[in-house]
Amino acid sequence: MKRLREEICDWWIALLGCIPGRSGRLLRRLYYRTVLARSGPVLSIGEHVEIGCPSSIAFGNDIYLVRNAVLRACGGASLRMGDCITVNGNARIIADFGEIEMGRDIMIGPNVVIRASNHRFDRTDVPMFEQGHTNERIVIGNDVWIGANAVILPGVTIGAHVVVAAGAVVTRDVPDYAVVAGVPAKVIGDRRAKAGAVFP
Repeated sequence: MKRLREEICDWWIALLGCIPGRSGRLLRRLYYRTVLARSGPVLSIGEHVEIGCPSSIAFGNDIYLVRNAVLRACGGASLRMGDCITVNGNARIIADFGEIEMGRDIMIGPNVVIRASNHRFDRTDVPMFEQGHTNERIVIGNDVWIGANAVILPGVTIGAHVVVAAGAVVTRDVPDYAVVAGVPAKVIGDRRAKAGAVFP
């Protein structure tokens, strides 16, 4: 009986994700507000957005999830997002086995990957697939712009007012107001020194 309920739920979510337009967004908002840990009144969920283990996900207000975004917090994980956050198409925010905490006023570009866990690989006598996962924490401060195709690795804290350039791979903590770019990402500027500058 449990498997039947799960199958029906999977079908319902898949059908709900296909409905276009405002009616689809309304229906998805109504449904997900009943299963999320928390959600503000303004929640916009585009078509084919995947939200895994919603009872472990807490949203603030003014959350916009663009088509094909994926958010997941399974395996005892936690994903908390503040107000005024946009997650663009094909972005992946995966807290599985770990924890992701995001402030407010955050823009996440297309194809961004933010992942709080990783595969273990310390043993060579056991395939990596069988070694389980690490469980770490990612913290992202207020007023952050993460450009397209950037990757935020487990254990990283990104300060407030930060710009992460497109394609950057963030492997270590980022201070407030920094502009970071590259692989691995390095600080290339300070927003306070270039007030009004626009970075790609």
